[in-house]
Amino acid sequence: MTNVLGIDHPLVCVRDLPTVRETYGTLGFSMKGIGKHPWGTSTCAIIFEKSLLELMSVYDTTLIDGYPAGDFRFGRFIHDALQEREGIALTALYSEDAERDAKSVIDRGGVCQGTIEFGRDVVLADGTPDRTSTTLKIFRSKTLPRLSNFACQQHKRHLIEFPEWMSHPNTAYGFASIAILAELSQQEQVVEWLSTIHGPENVTSEEPGLKSVRTGNGDFLVMDRQHASRRYGRLPESINSIEEPFEFAMDVKVRSLETLKSSIKGSGIQYTQVGDLVVLAETERLGGVILSFVEV
Repeated sequence: MTNVLGIDHPLVCVRDLPTVRETYGTLGFSMKGIGKHPWGTSTCAIIFEKSLLELMSVYDTTLIDGYPAGDFRFGRFIHDALQEREGIALTALYSEDAERDAKSVIDRGGVCQGTIEFGRDVVLADGTPDRTSTTLKIFRSKTLPRLSNFACQQHKRHLIEFPEWMSHPNTAYGFASIAILAELSQQEQVVEWLSTIHGPENVTSEEPGLKSVRTGNGDFLVMDRQHASRRYGRLPESINSIEEPFEFAMDVKVRSLETLKSSIKGSGIQYTQVGDLVVLAETERLGGVILSFVEV
């Protein structure tokens, strides 16, 4: 059985959140406004069903050491990652029972650094006030920091998944996969980590240099540079120059590639068609990531 921890939302850390938010809007995503976390990070979400794409930055460095989970500081982690470079710093994993899922990770030899409970005030369309409620269970990798995760249980998901925010002109509706760049000599360590989170029974070796990890919502694809270039075309230097394993590409499901192509015409971002994928590789405008789309 597939582990229930699925891809919920990758955190794409950017230095200029308003500008990147505007760029993603020109690609045909319905964009929420910029919000704030109590630990100093600012956030903007693209909402799908049971998943979302989150753009994140830092708005107040005086808050980044708040809300500790053991020795983990969420704001500090994002701040430090952003000092290195833009891109995915953490990936949240969908959970309907964070306590249960953290226990499963621990039973497989993993460590949960701790728990963060938080909420944000919201106002419904009819003017009624309410408050979100979220539980996070932190799974940080000290040796593979950019592959760190946290289980994310939204206790009031109906306060996040408003239909008007889930209807995207480009027909996007979720994640097919997230790709991890790791050379063959690094893949054993990467797979060991992913097996701890998702269970070894969900790891498949496709061929030398390419592995897949099935989750409750989409796959993680672990690939060397040869496979990455075959899948996404020539890798930009901003991706190719990084030596540590990291999540470098997001494969977004769309209902129509033709509608997608029409949506992104006015963005000024060029796309290439590589097999079944429409690939956007201008990482300097997309927050340090390759963004691709597949019709599912």
